[in-house]
Amino acid sequence: MTNAMNDLERKILKLKKCIHVENSAPVYDLKNSANLLVNLQPDQKVSRGMFLPNHLLPGTFKAHPITIRALKKDILVGDLECLDLEDIHICDSCKNKIDRQFWHFCPFCESNLPEKS
Repeated sequence: MTNAMNDLERKILKLKKCIHVENSAPVYDLKNSANLLVNLQPDQKVSRGMFLPNHLLPGTFKAHPITIRALKKDILVGDLECLDLEDIHICDSCKNKIDRQFWHFCPFCESNLPEKS
């Protein structure tokens, strides 16, 4: 339990650092944040877990329907300072490396993701 709390506290501190650096302007400006809409088009030909630009529709990406279903719909994206918030997990079933902050379940094999690594 102590390791889990330390990990949680570390992630909270990293998030706070991304939002505001002491004695300076915020790194991530919550007042002027932007909502970006990414258009995803289902395509069975695209490998699971992959996104390919759709050259016929600029601003649109093609992805396997399972990948689209596995993807969390509301994702906070920060700058490079926030990279340490990643939550890498090796899928027990297919052994692919995935960042759990972006997925409801494994986009490659549809296995459930554990709550904690």
